[in-house]
Amino acid sequence: MDKILVPTDFSPHALAAFDAAVSISRKTGASVQLFHVIEVPDSTDIQKTIVRSTPGDCETLTAIDERLRSLVTNEAYRDTCATYSIDFGIPYQQICGKAKNESFDLIVTGSHGIGRLEAIMFGSTAQKVVSHARCPVLIIHESATCFAPSNIAFGTGIPAGEACSRDTLELFATLYNATVHLVRVSTKAKFETARQSKTILAAMAKTFGLQQYTINSYNDECVESGLLHFAEDSGADLIFIPTHGKTELRHLLRKSVAGAMTMISCIPVLTCRIPDR
Repeated sequence: MDKILVPTDFSPHALAAFDAAVSISRKTGASVQLFHVIEVPDSTDIQKTIVRSTPGDCETLTAIDERLRSLVTNEAYRDTCATYSIDFGIPYQQICGKAKNESFDLIVTGSHGIGRLEAIMFGSTAQKVVSHARCPVLIIHESATCFAPSNIAFGTGIPAGEACSRDTLELFATLYNATVHLVRVSTKAKFETARQSKTILAAMAKTFGLQQYTINSYNDECVESGLLHFAEDSGADLIFIPTHGKTELRHLLRKSVAGAMTMISCIPVLTCRIPDR
């Protein structure tokens, strides 16, 4: 891992995300870039926005620049290669575009969660980043203290997702000497016996070459609550979920488990995008 992107709006959960990124940087030697997006409407011409800006707007931009500079030059982060940048646009689009165009290996972003109705109609920025980003995304909540996962709950069930997640799972498990808890959630709509689940998981652990792991079958009303409840019951401090990503109408009609987890989980959530077929 060489480059980590950290979107920030200076909120407590965004600052917690920066701390998590620094933790990972200290383990990997990766550079960390703070990224602030000044939100403007879709149809706004950026040049017109700049031309029409008032002295107050310029003062705001200067204040943002100074705040970012103070973060990356903070004495607490002197052992980290940290930089910052500012852009204009729709936050999730700018974040995902920057990560793709500049070949970032990981996005670490904060999330405070949102109400279910708001999520259905609009979605949070973190949820949209999870749905659109091509690289892994780590979601950190304000309640997170020190990011040092020792128990990773890995939600399985999508063969393609399991395959593409292998390197990322191995990286985090190795960096933090963590135990991986493989779990398949069985629901009324998609029932699977414990024996079936454990047979599949045992084969997966062997294929992945895992050394520290457990295999688990968990029953719940839905996959999202099952993963969260299992993580809480097992003492996991990181939840890892592969995701297909959902966009526009498809997102409304078919929910994303990973996206939902960004709203309901206070435990950090790591997602990995399954390549399009």
